[in-house]
Amino acid sequence: MRPLREKWANLRKRLREAPTRSPLSRHDATPRRLKRFLSADDIADIAQIYEVGDTTEQIGDGYVMSKARVATVLRECGVTLRRQGLTDEQVNEAAELYAAGRSLAWLGSRYDVSHTTIAYALRRQGVLLRPRPGWI
Repeated sequence: MRPLREKWANLRKRLREAPTRSPLSRHDATPRRLKRFLSADDIADIAQIYEVGDTTEQIGDGYVMSKARVATVLRECGVTLRRQGLTDEQVNEAAELYAAGRSLAWLGSRYDVSHTTIAYALRRQGVLLRPRPGWI
């Protein structure tokens, strides 16, 4: 028990005697991302820019916020968001086309979504996906 107590005492002594570190200057530190409070004008601008055709990611870059936050602001304004996945009718049609031999990429371009969105929707529907060419 005594050697442990001596080790702790030695450690405390070394810590007291060690030189203190200088604090990081602001330009060395990672820039902090503060939550931005939006004015009514900012919110109206975001809705207008989105309706003109900019994506949530583009708007987020301009206002220094995430695309998820932009989407939340738009929903709170009552704006209908674009490209929100597939309807049940589209998923059923995609399943038929996939079974007929169409690729996920082809289906994605048809419905204006990514191939991974198609794959996710088909899996939820219970469709067994084919292996990718060359991945057997």
